[in-house]
Amino acid sequence: MKYVYGQRWHGRRNQPTEAFDEAEAFARFNGERSKPDWFTVAAFADDATPDRVPEFYAEITPHGAYAKVFFIDPFGSIHYIFGFRKTGERLFLEYIRAYTYPDMTKYYGQNESIKVVSYYYKPDGVVEVETNDDAMPDISVVHVKDVDISAHWEPIPVFGDWESLGRFDARWQPLS
Repeated sequence: MKYVYGQRWHGRRNQPTEAFDEAEAFARFNGERSKPDWFTVAAFADDATPDRVPEFYAEITPHGAYAKVFFIDPFGSIHYIFGFRKTGERLFLEYIRAYTYPDMTKYYGQNESIKVVSYYYKPDGVVEVETNDDAMPDISVVHVKDVDISAHWEPIPVFGDWESLGRFDARWQPLS
């Protein structure tokens, strides 16, 4: 993987805002910078062309204590956000937010989604599922108990080893 660093990722432009080098990102990761002390890393396949969107991008706080990972489509629209928080000596996947758009033909901003489903996980296996669907008059909230959250634990990343945060496989699919 190739990594690009910056303050934020600009989806429509497919590039970082306030781009900086790996040394600056490393200093922020180690807590050696004042505010803003977090950074964004975008992960590209080794053979990616400049016009290609990243495989994923993540906002990382100092020492990897919090990570927000964005999974996007070929146009750069955000389809999933995974939020990890340091819990003990590991990261815990505490929420997944899933976005649905009118179609898959162009870039859409998050505010253009027609449905957002948010899953809030607790380490004890309790999950709150919030559905905001434009086709429904109210926001639905459901609580689920005894959910297997064993796949929600992740080692705190070592700087530069971002691939584990960018895994998107069947173990991490939101509840259906």
